[in-house]
Amino acid sequence: MAASASGQEMSAAHLAVEGSWPVVPKERNWGIVGLFGVTLSAGIAAWSYSIGGAVSWYLTAALGTIAMIAGALVGMYFVTLAAMPVSVKYGIDTIAASKPQYGSRGSAFSILVQYASIIGWNCILIILFGRATANVLAAGGVIGEDLTSIVSIIVSLITIAIAYVMVIGGADSIRNNSVWIAMSVAIAGGIVLVVLITQTGVDTIAAGQPAFATGNLHLDYMLGFEILVATVLSWWPYVGGIMRMSKSVSQALLPAMICLGLMTGLIGLIGLYAGLATGEPDPSISFVQVTGLWMGLVAVVFIGLANVGTAIVGVYATMIGLKQIPAFQYRLSWRWTAAIALGPVAIIAALFSGPFMDNILTFMYLLGVIFAPICAVQIVDYYLFRRQRLHLPSLYDYSSRGRYYFWGGFNLVGFAATVAGMLCYWFLLDPVTYENRLVIGDVIVFQWTSASILTIVFTGAVYWLLTRFVVIPLRKGGYVEAEPVLAPAEAVPGPSNI
Repeated sequence: MAASASGQEMSAAHLAVEGSWPVVPKERNWGIVGLFGVTLSAGIAAWSYSIGGAVSWYLTAALGTIAMIAGALVGMYFVTLAAMPVSVKYGIDTIAASKPQYGSRGSAFSILVQYASIIGWNCILIILFGRATANVLAAGGVIGEDLTSIVSIIVSLITIAIAYVMVIGGADSIRNNSVWIAMSVAIAGGIVLVVLITQTGVDTIAAGQPAFATGNLHLDYMLGFEILVATVLSWWPYVGGIMRMSKSVSQALLPAMICLGLMTGLIGLIGLYAGLATGEPDPSISFVQVTGLWMGLVAVVFIGLANVGTAIVGVYATMIGLKQIPAFQYRLSWRWTAAIALGPVAIIAALFSGPFMDNILTFMYLLGVIFAPICAVQIVDYYLFRRQRLHLPSLYDYSSRGRYYFWGGFNLVGFAATVAGMLCYWFLLDPVTYENRLVIGDVIVFQWTSASILTIVFTGAVYWLLTRFVVIPLRKGGYVEAEPVLAPAEAVPGPSNI
């Protein structure tokens, strides 16, 4: 009998850690070292080169450095405020945490944006690494220029296979692999940045001029700042999957702000400086131009380690999100869930890498369009209306009895506020054409305030008004019911007690 009970407990724990159930405190085995390892290996990624390269289009080295670090920290502040405390307190992932705002069934929207955004980022990571390897081998005369495309695809697919093998080991495998990857990436990244500065020269970097500056200093600065805010907001889908394994908010705060926020800006400086000094933000190309084949190979090793570390964390977060779909939770194995998370990346890397990489900046700005309103809705709902209290059983109750059922499982007000926020962002900065539509007199509003920040404020105000004067009077969403503060260990509606 005792063995049977123990087996059921282990099975429930397994379903929680590798599924959608809340992870109770005793199951959270990622200590401070593990959290720093996972967040650092995720935060240092080659997409930072593309981010820094995009900033180099508008800003010089000095202003670009300030804009990148400031934008990264501001963006991470909003993500941390919106997603981290609730995930740590209740041991839930980002998708479950969005149900009180979008409804028990409306959280499918969160699953969709998480899935699409992480696929997009993983495509950037995998394709960049494949191209970097091919470029260095071609520059060193190992392969001909005509083979770079084929080699890039082969390396990309091999990298996807490695990420698949690492992620199917589950949460413990990700934690353990992330620690050594993080140490290697930090060392290699430091070498890359120092060599770039010493070999190209501080004067050369400082004298570099942005290729697409508008001549309006305020507008150019805000364009660079916004790139960082918008892209760092896209850590929202990752944070819940990582931080639900933390034992406390205080333990998770520094890894989130330093490794996911600050490091995105710091590593992006490589792309910024390389872009200004050589016109090429990809160190696998610029390093071969400046320092020769061997440092190009060091850059490739750095890119490979950084990208695999980030990819496996992203895939893990996606898998946890997909497990919120009831059919996936019970009927789809962990291996098949990993295949669904990585399959589209393999297709894009093999067949559509060119068109995808040609539209990176549009993808970055689109992240702000989507995640700024989501963060605003969560912040207002969790802190101002819910008072940092959730009803855990209702997070997994899709019937009309659940407190987050709203209208047929959808919170129409949450979606209305989110759409309003997206339109606000679009008026401030069109993510496709980069046009600033909101002009008052001769003043471009965007140049004085980040599109993401103003969108967060506007969306939050819309959500507060609609919730206060529509949802609450109609007694929807569980706002007027007693919301007991339940410890996760007491409140988990897991397989053993549902």
